[in-house]
Amino acid sequence: MQINKGEEKMTKQITVVTQMTGGSEGISLLIDSWRNQISQDQQYREFTQNSIESIKRVQKQNPEYKGIIKWGIDERYLNKHKVKKLCIIDNGEGMTPQEMLLNLNSLGGSTRNNEYYNHGCGAKIAGLAHNREGLIYRSWKNGQGYVAKFMRNEMGRYGMVKIKNRNTHPLPEIEKPAEIKEHGCMVTLLGDSFEQNTTEPVKGNYGTLLKNSRNSKNEWLSAYLNTKFYHVPNNIKLTCSRFLENKTTTVNIIKGHEYGLGLDFEKKDEVQLTKTKVKIFYRENANRQEVSNKQNYVTNGQLAIVNQGEVIKLEFSSAGGVNPLPAWGLQCLKKHVALVLIPEGQFKQNIERTDLTHEGMSINEQLNLWKTEFKEAMPQWLKDIEAKKQLEQMEKDNDTETRLKNLSPLFKKERYYNSERGDVSIKEDEKRKASSKKDNMGDEPDPNPNPDHDPKDEFGKIDAVFGVEVDRSKYKGKKINIINEYPEVLKTNEGPSPMIGSFEKSNYTIEINVESNLVVELTDYLHKKFNRIMKTVIVDEVFKLIGLSLKQQVAHVHNRMNATEEEIDNALSPLSLTACAANKDFIVDRLKTKFSSKDIKNNFPANRSEHNFHIKNNPNRYLTILKR
Repeated sequence: MQINKGEEKMTKQITVVTQMTGGSEGISLLIDSWRNQISQDQQYREFTQNSIESIKRVQKQNPEYKGIIKWGIDERYLNKHKVKKLCIIDNGEGMTPQEMLLNLNSLGGSTRNNEYYNHGCGAKIAGLAHNREGLIYRSWKNGQGYVAKFMRNEMGRYGMVKIKNRNTHPLPEIEKPAEIKEHGCMVTLLGDSFEQNTTEPVKGNYGTLLKNSRNSKNEWLSAYLNTKFYHVPNNIKLTCSRFLENKTTTVNIIKGHEYGLGLDFEKKDEVQLTKTKVKIFYRENANRQEVSNKQNYVTNGQLAIVNQGEVIKLEFSSAGGVNPLPAWGLQCLKKHVALVLIPEGQFKQNIERTDLTHEGMSINEQLNLWKTEFKEAMPQWLKDIEAKKQLEQMEKDNDTETRLKNLSPLFKKERYYNSERGDVSIKEDEKRKASSKKDNMGDEPDPNPNPDHDPKDEFGKIDAVFGVEVDRSKYKGKKINIINEYPEVLKTNEGPSPMIGSFEKSNYTIEINVESNLVVELTDYLHKKFNRIMKTVIVDEVFKLIGLSLKQQVAHVHNRMNATEEEIDNALSPLSLTACAANKDFIVDRLKTKFSSKDIKNNFPANRSEHNFHIKNNPNRYLTILKR
């Protein structure tokens, strides 16, 4: 039935429907399909969140109640079957046999309210999808405990196992964990087979949040929990065992991602953007602190997105991931800063809890808007530090500037503005980027134009021509001299990689990873031939020559080619830059000549140790060590 908008407020009529129902076969097929969509690590979030919500329901009646949640090994299962199985224990409200059947044996059948509206689906979908061998639920309420098992049977059907025509069975007092007094719950994860040790992450299927990093046998779950949960409620103690070979009692206290960042980053700030708050964490030392390593907090330079108290997305340079912060205006501080975005408004999580949407727009689309806004809203103290670091980095590479300066006319981006007094003819049949003054009388242009901006932004609305063929008899022009025709080149240490680095278009910046395969290969080759030259010096020289090549490639493609944006992006991709940088003959030949010169050989006495010297003020002086 359709209701007119004018009548909507007056009528409160509701369309009557016959509700959909699902058979066991259909539900089983859905769970099997979700297995391929939901990462393995989501189940640990779902079970933990269920425990938190269960405890909160108790605390609603008793605010002083101290909640306990513990991840560890099911010791009784281990003693009986000699296989390690992961379990979670909480002292929440627990369930009676009737509640277990009602709440657990149907999708969306939970009658219990919760904060974030899992609707009784989260743990059942994620848990059953990744535990075909089953889930064992032990629950206590009013001091009495019951056990039930859920699994995927030989026919591919999911459900509660019946034993002796019963779904649940009473538990003796000895089965009750020490953490549970009158009420609580214990869930054991059996995995996909009887033999599977579920205290270990499944190789190749661990999850998306940590990008398959921090997956050691001992601490992987602590790392995940400390990352997934942005913070843990103050009146709930969440712990996780360290899965050691000979010990099972050692535990980590899980305090959440925000707490971990606070251990490593000494300065905090925040800015408000459109529809999101950005928390800024800064540290002077780029490296992670030992204290955070021990608890496996993820405190790399990063961008995190938080919704409903949990980390939805996390980007950092590890396990194949790329540090996102250069695109946010933090090229030199990408290891010194962590940004945490907390979107505001009606953002909704997808069922995999890996993405957010708002009014039909994905979080990735919003991120593109926030990047630009953040560069302007960035606190001044952070802008100042970034500017200082960039200046220091550029000063290290000044020896190539003279060579490039002489070639600058070949790489300039040509711009013109229309002027009757102009001394340049804008030729017929030639495509030029031009801008007209309203009076077309030859007003002088901005002395410091931005080379990346559309000329119309600086010289008024286009009245005549912009990027089209023009009439020579009608138009004269003056050339605008564009500075910074070359991009800035920054040195990074990103670890082994087949790619030399990347070009950041928005900042007109090239990053060269001096730990990349190409730089290491060239450095090792030259060091074998010139072992008196310190490796660090060789790395610097290789970096300068590669930077010399890449500056020219980027400047030519970016400034001089009449190509589509897609074509330019392809030409300046990491793969293309690596191909350009791999002019090994040029690099080796140039440095062989340089390192073989008499000035280099006689620069320092041969008996001095490399540790006693450092380069100062003279880029042509090299530290040498005695060949032993």
